[in-house]
Amino acid sequence: MISNNNSFTIRHCYGGFNYENYLRNAELMQTGFHPPLPFNSGTTVVGLHFNKGVMIGTDTRATRRNIVSSAESPKIRRLHNNIYCGGSGYASDLDNLTQLLEKQLELHYKSINQRHVPVVCAKQLTKEALMQNLGRIMVSFVIGGVDKSGVHLYSVHFDGTSEKCLYNSVGSGQFGAMGILEDRWQLGLEEDDARELMVDAVTAGINNDLASGTGVDLCIIRTDYTVELCSEVVYGALRSDRDKLPDKERSMVLIRENVLRCIEITEENVIPLKPVTPMPVTGTPPPRPPIRRDEVRRTVATMRLQRKRSAEDLDDEGPPRKRRSLSI
Repeated sequence: MISNNNSFTIRHCYGGFNYENYLRNAELMQTGFHPPLPFNSGTTVVGLHFNKGVMIGTDTRATRRNIVSSAESPKIRRLHNNIYCGGSGYASDLDNLTQLLEKQLELHYKSINQRHVPVVCAKQLTKEALMQNLGRIMVSFVIGGVDKSGVHLYSVHFDGTSEKCLYNSVGSGQFGAMGILEDRWQLGLEEDDARELMVDAVTAGINNDLASGTGVDLCIIRTDYTVELCSEVVYGALRSDRDKLPDKERSMVLIRENVLRCIEITEENVIPLKPVTPMPVTGTPPPRPPIRRDEVRRTVATMRLQRKRSAEDLDDEGPPRKRRSLSI
């Protein structure tokens, strides 16, 4: 707040949380406006070190809520000749941000007399771009590459946080993939063993995540600056493990399948159901129609049976009361 000639000028502080639109949003919700709901995007991205470089693997399925929009969506992007990344999140943000980073790294490459760009430069540019947008760019990265200082693997999240790691996974299928990595990864892996581990880790993420699937893309960056892009396996439908069953159980499965194939539907009857009236949402009971007087049923006279009193009962009680006769 600044005072000038007994007049005050208020300057808003935009650091931290801002509640300026709280009342506006409350009024919009009272008028019937519903804000858009967030939705999850599914991906499995894995990165790891091996003895001669770094490797990045992703699945190839693109989803929007419960819809598979694409089965062949590339999620491994080139940032520079020796630097590649795998991204999880919004596909539009991934495309635009990786294109911007690629141009910036190309300018940096020319400014350093066309030497190999350090991998930490790509990590720092990605981190600054995400932090400047305050988490509005919903993309997380696994960045891998080689330079004169060695092999590097970084994880950069959508809020700008980052860490350097030997192996990591991001995305909605990261938990299944991380379990495989923690169990089988070790220092000095050969390239063939690392490739097999990468495929198994991404496949584990696919099996435990409905939004990941279809196939596995690999990017292998070696210390001699050679890069190999390949698709290892196409993820197909699950098959029954009938061949692994004992002979007795396998024969029961075959008999059951043969019986089901022999059944034929000869006649089918459809019985319509009565429509069910749903209960009101407010919870108030439905209004009842008024009752007419001519529809009121009269009370039916009933017979009352009593035990015949003995002389002892009469002596204990007082004089009998007069009884009124009921005329029907």
